[in-house]
Amino acid sequence: MKSRWKEVPKIDFHVHIVLHEREDTDLQLNTLEMMLEAMEENNVERAVVLPINYPDYFPLTDDERKDWLRANNERQAELMEQGQGRLIAFADCALDGPYLQENAGAVELSRAIGELGLRGLKVHPSNLKVPADDPRLRPYLLAAERLGVPIVFHANPSAYDPDFYGATPGRIYRAMYGLSDRFVVAHLGGTAFLELLSGRGYVDLSGGLLQICELFGVEFAERLLRRIGLERVLFATDYPIFPYERYFQVLDQMNFSDEEIERIAYRNAESLLKGDEQGGGSKR
Repeated sequence: MKSRWKEVPKIDFHVHIVLHEREDTDLQLNTLEMMLEAMEENNVERAVVLPINYPDYFPLTDDERKDWLRANNERQAELMEQGQGRLIAFADCALDGPYLQENAGAVELSRAIGELGLRGLKVHPSNLKVPADDPRLRPYLLAAERLGVPIVFHANPSAYDPDFYGATPGRIYRAMYGLSDRFVVAHLGGTAFLELLSGRGYVDLSGGLLQICELFGVEFAERLLRRIGLERVLFATDYPIFPYERYFQVLDQMNFSDEEIERIAYRNAESLLKGDEQGGGSKR
């Protein structure tokens, strides 16, 4: 039997291009060509390419390493330009070096969006070693709001934040207090997924959906998604960490209508990328 989820056109809201081997991580090589091939095989029409928020995301020269954030953003723009119109690249952020100065990060984000054409902001609290609601991140969030671009927050434990203190959905919601709902809690909230029931912003399925299905079953996962609100859910994989087939296997077991599949697979993403706040809940 054909997979409904493989056949439907999709926007994958969470992928990574990895241009060099990475020891002691769960990331593996995934060049631009490899990503486009995987998209073609799995009927993914567009993909949001997210940075990983640390200096070695791409191989850097000594000069680039002096301002790795600027270099990473420029490499993101190159990937989008080379991606045959199928890649949507987001900007990175940093809290070290020149970006310890007040508002320097917001200036770089404005350059990345206005000059380089990047389409959003990725914030990885754990890799930045600060909680999501740290005041030093606020200039980035305010700049993204002013520029009208969405924000994706990493929300899962990592080696830099093993107790999950800084990247829970609750911390992310506090970070976005007073701002719009044009933000995404990635990884289905990680191990704190019940905090997603507060009803703000969007959530992406990357990684978290597979973990929840493994621990609690597919029926539980479907009930959770419906309780969160399908108008808030984005298809996302964290590719190349997780293969597309694993998502299709569990999603095909859920009792979604064709309209609901289309909403999750690409319509919610289209609304968010176009700046339609109706898809993500009320503004608070």
